[in-house]
Order: sequence, then structure tokens, then C-alpha cells
Amino acid sequence: MRTKCVMTPAETMSAIRDMWQCGRVDEAAAHFAENGVLLVEPDRQAVGRAAIGDGFVGLARRLRFLVVDDRVVIQRGNIALHHARWTARYIIDGAPSTEEVSGTTADVLTLQADGRWVAVVNNP
Repeated sequence: MRTKCVMTPAETMSAIRDMWQCGRVDEAAAHFAENGVLLVEPDRQAVGRAAIGDGFVGLARRLRFLVVDDRVVIQRGNIALHHARWTARYIIDGAPSTEEVSGTTADVLTLQADGRWVAVVNNP
């Protein structure tokens, strides 16, 4: 008998980050709603799973995450707002630099009928 593994909103966001950092961008994008949005740059959005996968490829060329912490999840019914602080290093010539950057995510997730949480909006 197989046990169904249902992730929380925070676990879903961690899975997305881990998958794209390992180059598994299609798997990361599968954790988004069909018409989900990834903010790739301040003025550029990737909409839909295929575009989100491409957006993750570009992000992986530029950043390598070091730490994600101070998570806050506010959940009401089938909607969740996820915030987390992160620290990363820029990728220069294929290798992480010594320069660190940091920020705070703003992510909206929704609960699907099958019990999975999917990202609707991801603003890293």
C-alpha cells in the first residue's frame, strides 16, 4: 500500500526551491498552478508552467541559494500566503561568488482538490 504524501505550503515552497536549484525545473514548475506566475525579474513575469520552467533556468544561472529561514505562513481555508527570508550568492562564470544578496519572498498558494498545495504567485 502506498502512502500519500501531502506537503504543507512551506514544504511545497521548499520543494520548488530545491528542485530548481538541482536543475529539475520541470518538476519545480509542476508545483505551480497551470496559470501560475513566477516573477523572474522586477519587470518580467513567467506565466504558465512552461514559462516558469524557463524562468527557473535563468534564475539558476544567476543565483545559488544558501539559506532560507524565518518562514511565515498565513493560511485561511484553501489560500496560503508564504513569506521567507533568503540569502543567496550570485553565479559568476558558472561558480558562486563571495557576494551575498538577500530578500524576502511573497508567495500565494492554493489548495487543490487532491490535497496538494500549488503556487499561484511566486515572488522570490
